[in-house]
Amino acid sequence: MSQAPEVVLEKYRERLLSVIYLRMGPELRARMDPEDVLQEVAIEAIHSWHTLADPKNAGAWLVVLAKRKVARILRDQVGVAARDPRREQGMKTDLPVADRRSGPVTKADRKDRLALLEDAMARLSEDHREVLMLARIEGLEAKEIAERMGRSENAVYLLLSRAMKRLAEELKAP
Repeated sequence: MSQAPEVVLEKYRERLLSVIYLRMGPELRARMDPEDVLQEVAIEAIHSWHTLADPKNAGAWLVVLAKRKVARILRDQVGVAARDPRREQGMKTDLPVADRRSGPVTKADRKDRLALLEDAMARLSEDHREVLMLARIEGLEAKEIAERMGRSENAVYLLLSRAMKRLAEELKAP
């Protein structure tokens, strides 16, 4: 029995928000809230849920949707001074896609934690950033990461271990 899209979206909510936040970059985040992008991804996922071939791959599928959404936004927003309200359209849905935990304190705390993570990730080597993004954010298995990075599975496990240790050090640094 497959789960409802709303349940799966809630399960992967924090991972998707991390993918969106890190891929948006500071310039786009200054004009657009990652939570809004997450809501658009949720609506797109619910409307195209029937295209998901295997529910076991829902997490990876949602990450791909999130990456594509951010890429489209970056393509459309780069060089644009402000959002054009004439191009915006409301979306109607009967589904509760808004986050129940979206008070101002929670939102500020989440942004602070994500900013700290982004700063720490920026101080890592390219290999460490890549293995962390693929393993912890996109949720890929070591075999898939090894193929993408041109390494053995054991090398990926070792690299991931070192990257996690280095990230922990960076997050503790003042």
